[in-house]
Order: sequence, then structure tokens, then C-alpha cells
Amino acid sequence: MSLYGAFERMPIMGALSCSSIILSAAFTIYLYNRVAFGGTYSMHLTSFTDLNKREYTILLTLVGFIVILGIYPALILDGLHYSVSTLIYSFDAEHLILL
Repeated sequence: MSLYGAFERMPIMGALSCSSIILSAAFTIYLYNRVAFGGTYSMHLTSFTDLNKREYTILLTLVGFIVILGIYPALILDGLHYSVSTLIYSFDAEHLILL
């Protein structure tokens, strides 16, 4: 959401920040692969032998919630809207001067 605000205000800076996040995620995955697996791409979902059916179900449920909230965050943000807007409107400029 902060990237959306940055992109709305200054599109070039927003695009640079989005690309930096993508590049840092790719570099993190690359480094994790080198450290954990010795540089080979040997990790597959079927190689998790210590994961039983119950843990796999919990994992898929949590991943499902993450994907749903990533695609449609209004499920959480609509509940927060009233309290955040009340806080914003109750904060006046006098408090800003005192800080």
C-alpha cells in the first residue's frame, strides 16, 4: 500500500521501489538456495518427508489466507477504516506543534 502511494505521487520513484523489492526478493531466494541446498535446485514439494498430512493441511490453509488477503485486502482494511479515520480526524495541528 505504501508502494501504491509512492507510485501515485511519483511514478518513476514508485517503479524503482517496486523493482528494488523484486530484485531483493530474487537475491534472497538465490542466497538461501546457496546456503541451504549447496547451490543445487534440489528442493521440491515432495521432498518434505517430515511433513505429515495434518501439517500439510495447516500449511495450505495459511497459504490460502495469505493469497486471499494479498489479492483482496479489503477484508481486513474495511474493519480498520472507522478507527483509523477517527484517529486521523481527531489529531489536530496543535498536537503536531507540541511534538
